[in-house]
Amino acid sequence: MDETESRSITLDTSTLEFHALQVGEGPRHALLFHGFPDDPRSFLPLMHRLADMGYTCTAPYMRGYGQTETPPLKPGNYAVTDLASDVMAVASAVDADDPLVVGHDWGAIASAAVARLDPTFGEFVVASVPPDFTEALADDPLQVMRSWYMAAFQMPDVSEEFLRSGDYRLIEHLWRTWSPKLDDGDRVEEVKETFRQGDTTEAALLYYRSFFQDVLPGADDMKIRGIEAPTLLLSGSSDGCIPSSMFEDSGRCFSGRFEHRTLNAGHFLQYERPDEVAEAIQEFHGKA
Repeated sequence: MDETESRSITLDTSTLEFHALQVGEGPRHALLFHGFPDDPRSFLPLMHRLADMGYTCTAPYMRGYGQTETPPLKPGNYAVTDLASDVMAVASAVDADDPLVVGHDWGAIASAAVARLDPTFGEFVVASVPPDFTEALADDPLQVMRSWYMAAFQMPDVSEEFLRSGDYRLIEHLWRTWSPKLDDGDRVEEVKETFRQGDTTEAALLYYRSFFQDVLPGADDMKIRGIEAPTLLLSGSSDGCIPSSMFEDSGRCFSGRFEHRTLNAGHFLQYERPDEVAEAIQEFHGKA
């Protein structure tokens, strides 16, 4: 089967109606949640490898992306708690009991939130964003500079125009600088295609506005500790967005089983190194 091949499904969940891609028909479920600027098609190579390992893989377009339902365009509808609720709702919609949850970027933030809320929910892979990102950000001025785009996304209308300018030139720039060893213009063009759909651009920026309004002001009181759910952390050695050094203290977040691996990849490691990611997942699961 070609690695780009998948079936499209619609999930009517307790939160939203999600458009999703699905691969495999195995007895265990893998749920995969993407980040910015991205869509679930970056997971397809990994989904095929997980399908070969016996998983049914479901990767939804996140809230507001593509053909997935778009809540009213205000920051309060794009909070981390909403993203965590979406993970749980998707799991329920596909009858996933004890799923493997793979989250990348914003999907990693959502997955880590679920791992913190419910230690019995499943097994987690948190990729490219450490669960203590906010805490680590406060201690690293260089990371504040790397995350300049987050501040640039706080200006309504201006930010949307900035992201759309030059036919989404910024998306090309971020993929190039965040994954400098990856050269895949077709994948970037697919992402741009998603951002041209509906209100995807507006919704994607609201994730960052919600973060600035709800998370950053209370960062000192929101230290992540005591995660009991089994969690594999993955970072990229050449990640130009969030370097692997940002994961150095992430062990403080866990009281249960966890492991951190750094792969020879950039930010979009699930697309760059699907074999290595699948192998890391298999080995981590085997240690349970």
